[in-house]
Amino acid sequence: MTPKNYSLPHGASGIEFGDFVIELRKDKVVALAKNRDEHYTLHAGEASGILDLHRTWREADGIERHQTVFAIQRSDLPAVLAELSSVPTGILCLFRPLRVGWLHWNNIGVVRGLNPTTDADIAAITRKRPGKKRVIVDEDKVRANIVIPEYLDEIWAFPDGAFSLFRRGRKIGVGIKATDQTGYVHLYWFKLRDISRLFSEFQDRFVAVAAKYAIPKEKYKDYGVLER
Repeated sequence: MTPKNYSLPHGASGIEFGDFVIELRKDKVVALAKNRDEHYTLHAGEASGILDLHRTWREADGIERHQTVFAIQRSDLPAVLAELSSVPTGILCLFRPLRVGWLHWNNIGVVRGLNPTTDADIAAITRKRPGKKRVIVDEDKVRANIVIPEYLDEIWAFPDGAFSLFRRGRKIGVGIKATDQTGYVHLYWFKLRDISRLFSEFQDRFVAVAAKYAIPKEKYKDYGVLER
């Protein structure tokens, strides 16, 4: 799947988080900081057959430079995904059933709006930047989108999606409300420390697998699209 398969609200092709910007282009994703004269590009490589991440910057003399950070043959991606296939299962194992009574007895509060996960969530906290095809995360809209229910039973009236769990002012987890095809509502949650541990393990595994299939730097010269 390439960046052109994704969409942002308000017909935008980019999103701003303060000084950080992500832009979705035809076959690439560009990440940049507005206060720096450099950016990183993840290129899908549909024409070349090479997926690559490269850095672009401008020297003091005005010359633009490019440097490949990582590159891989698109034909190797299925093998990479196969070696990482157990990760989604690991994430599912972190989810626990959530009971409203358990929240009450453990003095755990709920906040909705801190975890935008759906298109509607993102649209609710962003606005279009005039003159640009970007949306901006609007702090006023973020605050207005936050809901703290007076009673925990109000969770059942939440729209499907994520919400935050707090205990003594500290965020301890993320809850999920999901309605199945029969109309039955399910509540789940996971601990932040569990997801942090899993992603730390995944990061180490991903780096090892990516290094295994990456095109070696000494072979960049064999590919016209890669910069040494």
